Amino acid sequence: MQIFDKLQDYILNFPKNTKRMLYKSNILRKHLKVLIKKELFAFINTPIGYIFSAFFVILLNFLFFFGLGKNSFWDLKSASMEQFFLWIPILFIIFIPAITMRLWSEEDRNGTLEILLTLPYENYELVLGKFLAALIFICLALLATILTPLTVIILGNPDKGLILSGYFGSLLLAASYISIGLVVSSLNRDQITAYVLTLLSCLVFFLMGYQPILQFFGYEFGELVTYLSLSSHFESFRIGILNLRDFVYLLSFISLLLGINVIILRTQKS
Repeated sequence: MQIFDKLQDYILNFPKNTKRMLYKSNILRKHLKVLIKKELFAFINTPIGYIFSAFFVILLNFLFFFGLGKNSFWDLKSASMEQFFLWIPILFIIFIPAITMRLWSEEDRNGTLEILLTLPYENYELVLGKFLAALIFICLALLATILTPLTVIILGNPDKGLILSGYFGSLLLAASYISIGLVVSSLNRDQITAYVLTLLSCLVFFLMGYQPILQFFGYEFGELVTYLSLSSHFESFRIGILNLRDFVYLLSFISLLLGINVIILRTQKS
């Protein structure tokens, strides 16, 4: 009977609840728009944004077409993008910490963090704003590499599903690295320290899935380490397989770290 009364009350108040949800979503959209605009302007207004994009695109294309050994595009003589998506995670480990190191550290060092926390924004809105701005910037950097798959398509007949899967997986991996960088940056005032710690954290989470590392663990613990690694979940996207299990893990990983970042902000605010 009590359940029926609650259901009836929910149905009667459904229009009010809907209006409230729409109002909150509109407020969230407006706040995120302002915060993302602010962060993107900071990326564009500083040399690091242009340096990141240029070096990332040039180095990625060089490694893909010419390589460091005999695994380059020309050596393999195959119209495949697998090697392209093999280099992206490695370059992300180097370049993404340079993007995230300033997100909170600079606010804290300049004394603007306290002002930001007093503004009429929720903590999760501040975290989401910085996260989405960094992710959009990475999206733009990846978009700048679009000539590479187009070149491969002109020269041969690559698996287009693999290309789409690889880019999608790269975005999820970038989002995972960004979420790590946000947490590290919120705990350090010094940007160089934030960069080094983020780089090491990303490297550890990525290398945990490689066999030379796993041999130091037992079978059962090694299985757990493999599951927790980012590389094992990215691998299916790299070879053109869209796996729901990997997608859910990466999404959960990102959500957990963003939640931790919100908690850190809450403690700093109090």
